[in-house]
This record gives sequence, C-alpha cells and structure tokens, in this order.
Amino acid sequence: MTKDEIPSIAKESLSDLLGEPGGILYSSHETLTPGSVYLLGFNPGGSNGAPLGESVQLMLSYSDNAYIDESWSNGNGAWEPGEAPLQKRIRWLLNELGLETSAVCASNLIFFQSRSANDISFSLAKRCWPVHEAILKVVQPKLIIAFGNSVDSPYGYLHAMFGGKEEKMPSGHGNWQVKGFRCRINDRPVYVAGLPHLSRYSPVGKPRVVQWLVEHL
Repeated sequence: MTKDEIPSIAKESLSDLLGEPGGILYSSHETLTPGSVYLLGFNPGGSNGAPLGESVQLMLSYSDNAYIDESWSNGNGAWEPGEAPLQKRIRWLLNELGLETSAVCASNLIFFQSRSANDISFSLAKRCWPVHEAILKVVQPKLIIAFGNSVDSPYGYLHAMFGGKEEKMPSGHGNWQVKGFRCRINDRPVYVAGLPHLSRYSPVGKPRVVQWLVEHL
C-alpha cells in the first residue's frame, strides 16, 4: 500500500457521500508515511465546510495541519490559528511525547462535519473505516491516540471491532478514566489509547497519563 492509492479507496468507499461537508486528513499529506502515532478524533466540527470530495481530491497535496494552522470557533468563542484549547492541548501532549505535531498523521473516525457529535450518525464510521485501514497500512503506528473513550467514540469503535483486554487508570480529572487495549490492525501490533475528549479534558499536569502513553511508543 502506498499513499497514492488512498484517494481512490476513499472515492470508492464514500462514492455517494462525497458531496457532504467534511474532510479526511487533519494533517499534511507529508504525514502519510511511517510514524509512531495516529491521532483519531470523532468528526470535524462546524458546518457548511467544503465537500468531502474536495478533501479527497487534495489529499496528496494538502499541506496544513488543523491543530496548528486553522482558526476555530464554537459557541464559546473564536480563536486565532492554533489557539483553541483543543489545539493547544494536542500540541502540548505531542511535545511531551517527543513528537512534532506537524509530523503526526491525524484524522477523525467519521469524516463528515457536524456542529456536535450528537448531530452525526455513529453508523457512518463503518463507511469511513476502509480509508482508515488504508492510511494505517501506510503509517503503521505503534500507538493510536483516540479522543473520547465512551462506547460511542473512536476508542469504543475500535475496541468493539478488534477486542483486546481493556486497561483502565485514573485520568487525573474527577472520576474520568483513560483506557487502552492491545490489538492487531493490518496484522501489526497496535496499542489503542482512549483519553477523555480533549475538548473537555486537559492532560497538562498529569505526568502519569503522559508516561502511560510514552510506554506504548
């Protein structure tokens, strides 16, 4: 599998949905190369974005990173590029892991845009999975970091699909937990780590959580 094959897989898997707003990569096309981590959110926020087909078309030339270069806004405010709380937490965490944000491949379980997770059908994850599978064949990560670890989350979807003994430990925030399991994806060993969603949870000042992630790199 090479990165050049991914757009055609996306067009075939999502052929009847390419007109819907959304995007596939949250990172530059240059991250479609072997790397230790794959970041996986739930789905793009907002509304009235570019159609998914445009993201597919530009996948092999897209040079921005959503966590560095984009200006985000929601009901709580608007931020300069890279300054939204979620963006800053992502960059801080990756830096603690010894990684450059710009070098880490990032996507969302569901490629389609919505104002909130409640406005999107979880069943769409099945339509998007063949594209993730192709990306994972190229990136070959040791660790998948998923944002959210409830049943209806990227972590929950992967655990339901691949199984594996689940590990849990305190997140350092109230009674929230971090969760993880070992599995094989594309016949390669992978550790899937599920954090509470980083729009509400900050890993800053929680060295035990950072060390747990480091141990799986």
